[in-house]
Amino acid sequence: MSVKVHFLLEDLLVEAPAGAALQRIADAAGADITFGCRTGSCGTCRVRVARGLAHCNEPSPEERDFLKGLDAPPDQRLACQVSVHGDVDIEYLGI
Repeated sequence: MSVKVHFLLEDLLVEAPAGAALQRIADAAGADITFGCRTGSCGTCRVRVARGLAHCNEPSPEERDFLKGLDAPPDQRLACQVSVHGDVDIEYLGI
């Protein structure tokens, strides 16, 4: 099964296998998302899941704590920590 990921800033629509890491999808598609540490500790890859938040894995306690420290709303995630299980629209926010 494949999913559709729409990177809103570039209006780039790509298909990927369900369960794929958003970081891999973005890298393969050439999406304009900057990944710093790739481990969820720097916030460089912060995104807003504009549509399909329920199609993403739940944030880990570490990611949740990191985003809470930024006062980020629930629709914001660290792209390096997201796996996609259904269609999503992604907006890159950065730091």
